[in-house]
Amino acid sequence: MMLIDAVYDFLCPWCLVGKRHLDLAVQQERPAALAIRWHQFMLYPHFDRGGHDFLAFFRERYGDELRVPMWDNIRAVARPVGIEFAFEEMTRGPASIDGHRLVRWAEQQRPGSASALIEDISTSFFERAQIIDIDFLVDTARRHGFNAVAARQHLEGPDDLQEPFAETEAWRHKGVTSMPHYILTFQDGHSEVVKQTSVEIFSDALRRDGATDRRAVR
Repeated sequence: MMLIDAVYDFLCPWCLVGKRHLDLAVQQERPAALAIRWHQFMLYPHFDRGGHDFLAFFRERYGDELRVPMWDNIRAVARPVGIEFAFEEMTRGPASIDGHRLVRWAEQQRPGSASALIEDISTSFFERAQIIDIDFLVDTARRHGFNAVAARQHLEGPDDLQEPFAETEAWRHKGVTSMPHYILTFQDGHSEVVKQTSVEIFSDALRRDGATDRRAVR
């Protein structure tokens, strides 16, 4: 069985692209056994939980001479896998801490729920320019079958406020500074790191792991 450790952040558009690449590769290859673990990482841990002006942040960080070509580059890779980024429509950018807290809480309630929640939150932000605040996160939890009152109590309470920072620092100490970051551990025990993703890269890895499994059966 292959194990994939996926390090992600909701504020990283390349993380959404990488997740789509992985999902499509899994649909294509249909591995007999695969485990995916999602690990939290905050690219911008200093962001205020109340959010920030999204376009002002990008203008300040990159300037228009870099910002627009960068968005065009991301779109050129994203459109073939069905992602249409709505960068120009985004008004309020979130801090990612509460999204991470919701996923952590949900995974404790129902193991295996992380992937669908990550997909929902990320596509809502990047494709529909949804404002990702606590009201949105509570409604997202409800739509995924969780108790909305319990989700709100958790997000508005003090629990889990330090864990996303601690996990981010732990990954930084391991050398992770950019997203996406996938660690693929094959059945024979060796590992590979994938930073620039594609459907082909993930499909090839799954096929190679499957070949290892077939050799073991013989």
